[in-house]
Amino acid sequence: MSFFKSLIKSFYYAFRGLLKITREERSFRIQLVAIFYVTVFAFFYGLDGTQWAILWLTFCMIPALEIVNTAIENTVDIKIREQNPNAKDAKDLAAAAVLFSSIITVIVAICLFSEKEKLLNALKITFTPPWLIIIVLTVFPAFIFIKGGKKDKHNKSEKKKGQK
Repeated sequence: MSFFKSLIKSFYYAFRGLLKITREERSFRIQLVAIFYVTVFAFFYGLDGTQWAILWLTFCMIPALEIVNTAIENTVDIKIREQNPNAKDAKDLAAAAVLFSSIITVIVAICLFSEKEKLLNALKITFTPPWLIIIVLTVFPAFIFIKGGKKDKHNKSEKKKGQK
């Protein structure tokens, strides 16, 4: 197989993984929606280039760890069929990594959005028409996106609970 064909295949598999986690993991979709709204607010706030870089580095940390968390959960589920404390610990530790990165990201955001004048100005812009109307109009599609469809693993488990 040629180098370029192999490279294209690698990208194909990576994008397939992104599509899979977006379809099946509600927490991943929640993270994407949060990133969207914070990005809109950051635009109004007026971050400089370095602040944007810091924000995006911390933003990327959470979904990346969520992908690793899901991969670990799926791998453990394949390998361990019965209750096993080590399997539970592996899943809990992977989830803890996501939680820890989320907490750090909130702390970073508080530091980035700490200038009172800029914060008040951004809030003023955010809560005045037409921006408020646009933001409100995005809430319903964001909710539908977060809720997910038939492929969402959370929806499947809720259906199974309801059938019993």
